[in-house]
Amino acid sequence: MILLSGATGRVGVAASRILDEANIPFRVLVRDADKFTFKKSENIEVVCGDLENPADVELAMQGVTKALLLMSNNPGQFEIETSFAESAESAGVQHLVKVSSMEASPTTTAVLPALHYQSEQNIQSLDLSWTFLRPNFYMQNMLMYSASISKAGVFALPLGESKTAMIDARDVGAVVAAVLMESGHENKIYQLTGPELISFNEVAQRMSSALDKPVSYKQQTPDEYRAVLASFIHSKWQLDAVCELFEEIAAGSLETLTSDATKILAREPISIEEFTRDFSAAF
Repeated sequence: MILLSGATGRVGVAASRILDEANIPFRVLVRDADKFTFKKSENIEVVCGDLENPADVELAMQGVTKALLLMSNNPGQFEIETSFAESAESAGVQHLVKVSSMEASPTTTAVLPALHYQSEQNIQSLDLSWTFLRPNFYMQNMLMYSASISKAGVFALPLGESKTAMIDARDVGAVVAAVLMESGHENKIYQLTGPELISFNEVAQRMSSALDKPVSYKQQTPDEYRAVLASFIHSKWQLDAVCELFEEIAAGSLETLTSDATKILAREPISIEEFTRDFSAAF
């Protein structure tokens, strides 16, 4: 049995769809069953519970041989992920897959990638196999700017001339499914990127072409970005962490291009043009 956490997010939904289409039985641990769109499938067992509750996790782990650890960032993330991983070990889980951060490293100073790296180190100390997936900038982040792109043909970010190898969350979900279904991925770290390394001015150009309308990129200052973000992120911890992460991205922390996703998927990852066309109604 496979267990998925984070199954209601974009990556988890994509992984669920592929596992379901392959007729692979799996279980999902979700807080709200109504938010899991595949709950009617015969292949899927839905367990309601909270990652922060060890009893819920222990119940969901029963009979599980492979598990996905995927959660949103929060101040207690390391403790929650540690508890999840140790529950997996105690339950006899053979393979734990964690969606991490491309910036995770022993030298990172930013809070979010540091939490991911700490969690990775803990998992490596346990008696189970593991795979760490470290994705680049998600294309779906652009959906946060869909209103400004739709109305004014512009998006603003504090990322200067930095480049990223954006990856579609659907491709990350496809990699998750492949790693859970196949052997040979044990104790490996995959840096997951899209097909090319491009600047945000180039992102705007590609989106313009796909939408057949002008789209431009406006460079924000960190202070401008923080002011906008503060209007809908009310946790100071999260606000500080996101702003710190974007400062690192602006300094080039995501200027990495690999073929890991291409090799696992046996195809080219989704391009920014294809992503834009798929979500053109939003833009």
